Amino acid sequence: MEEEASSKNYFLIIIIFLFIIFLILYISGETGYYEYKVHTKTILTEEAIKEFEKDISEGKNVKLENYIKTEKIDYSNMISDTGYNVGILIEKFMNKGIKKTVKILSSLFLD
Repeated sequence: MEEEASSKNYFLIIIIFLFIIFLILYISGETGYYEYKVHTKTILTEEAIKEFEKDISEGKNVKLENYIKTEKIDYSNMISDTGYNVGILIEKFMNKGIKKTVKILSSLFLD
């Protein structure tokens, strides 16, 4: 009897958690948060276009890097770097193992 009650509690907790996430996304969509972010980027782009056209009309040297601002955020941390390095080690290990297996199989069937 207790097992059924505890499993229902987990299910209820998951449903409530998903509902809260839905509410957060719904409210952010209704308040126009995403549209505001897109609008801000559009204004920055329009300003860059006007500055670009002004510089061309003045005969200045024009480089694309001066007008397009790319925002690169580095999200790496110790855990992601460790995961990446472990993945590389596993890849090397698997490649060596597969090469040896293919070599053994080819020697069995091709000789």
